[in-house]
Amino acid sequence: MPLLHALPFIAYLLSGLLLTRYFVLDSVTNQHRTIVNLMLLIACSSHGYILFELWQHDGVFFGLTVSISFVAWVVATLLFLTSFSKPIHSLGILVYPLSAFAVIIAFLFPGTQGKLISMSIAAHAFLSIGAYALLAIAVAQSVLVSIQERFLHEHNFNTFVDKLPALQTMEAFLYQTLKMGFLLLTLSLISGYLYIDDFFTQKLTYKTILSIIAWIGFAGILLGHKIFGWRGKLIAVSTQTAFSILVLSYFGTKFFLEIL
Repeated sequence: MPLLHALPFIAYLLSGLLLTRYFVLDSVTNQHRTIVNLMLLIACSSHGYILFELWQHDGVFFGLTVSISFVAWVVATLLFLTSFSKPIHSLGILVYPLSAFAVIIAFLFPGTQGKLISMSIAAHAFLSIGAYALLAIAVAQSVLVSIQERFLHEHNFNTFVDKLPALQTMEAFLYQTLKMGFLLLTLSLISGYLYIDDFFTQKLTYKTILSIIAWIGFAGILLGHKIFGWRGKLIAVSTQTAFSILVLSYFGTKFFLEIL
């Protein structure tokens, strides 16, 4: 493996392991954050440089595995930067190892370099990726909220729970991220409509239908929380289900068209 790909892979993994160690062991203090931040700076910078090389003068290479890697980079970078102002670095336990995996997948299975999209369509693609990234962070947060809520319900006040922010703070960030992700998803669907010339010829039927279903799901989650006060396990499971449909709409379609 080239050093350029090994660097983000190792740095992401170390970051995830160090964060896990912090949240699991009583003896570990906040001093480890400096090392984690350094590792993440190296990981996000080198990962971003790899993706920057995919830009061409006539478009952007956007195959299946590269798309996964790009989403992983945006998620990891957003989480890294946001963790300086919000107590959400616990999400790195889930996000950073997955980002390391995405780097390796893109390296081992780069796809066909002829898969270029124009810069105009790339704007829509980047908008979509922003929505995926924010909603992916919301999903990771929903997983931690579910774990935290279960431990608190069982009165299991272990080291992991003690080092997490208050449940209300965790849920507030989940809803905030869902709102921002939903907004970008809405803009993405609107912008995508502008590039549809022939709905069936462009093989967009399943992608569009599944994306709309996911959009309805996220809209229902936000309305349910706002009007009926939904929270806890119901919000977590609903968020994970809607995001699974969204992932299937984009990456499932790309896998079918490019691989099968």
